[in-house]
Amino acid sequence: MNIYIMRHGETDWNKARRIQGNTDIPLNENGIELAKVTAQGLHRDGIVFDRAFSSPLSRAVQTAEIICKESHIPVVTDPRITEFAFGQAEGVSVTELTENPAYKNLGYCFTKPSLYRAMNGAESFEEMFARTADFMEHVLKPLELTSRNVLVSCHGGTARALLMNVNGWELDRYWDISEPNCAVNLMTLRNGVFSVVYMGKTYYTVERQGIV
Repeated sequence: MNIYIMRHGETDWNKARRIQGNTDIPLNENGIELAKVTAQGLHRDGIVFDRAFSSPLSRAVQTAEIICKESHIPVVTDPRITEFAFGQAEGVSVTELTENPAYKNLGYCFTKPSLYRAMNGAESFEEMFARTADFMEHVLKPLELTSRNVLVSCHGGTARALLMNVNGWELDRYWDISEPNCAVNLMTLRNGVFSVVYMGKTYYTVERQGIV
């Protein structure tokens, strides 16, 4: 079984370089266009989806619906693949993150994850890895004998966690995985074993990409 793990298209908060987390920000015009271009690329590759899962956040659902338009299947939402929760820090700009000493701990999340400590309603890396692993075990594994191509429309943080549940990288390599908007990652499931085939593939040119 092939599992296509995909980050959503661009939002206004992506463009403004603000931390989104679980804040529900929809796709902007460019994000919709990126999703359409990616859908066309997947279609050219002959990929038709049997099943589609999405984070409940609108930016991921919108992306999944665009991607699955030619597959004519419903999109099932699952909270286990929603974005990393940043609690009270959601909405903070990258500039503020780097310049305000009050966000030193939050900065570790993006520079040295092993030093990060979740607080003020935020989620820990351990919690993120646990819920995504649960999704893989109880949602994806049972589909192996009945599905060929499965879409998982989610977020940069979620995609990294899903991939690292398989590749076994140490936590501080979390951000080594490049996940621009509408990046596609391929994972396979064979005889109950997950394997990563590729990560961070895009179907659009750099000129088309906004600030992510």
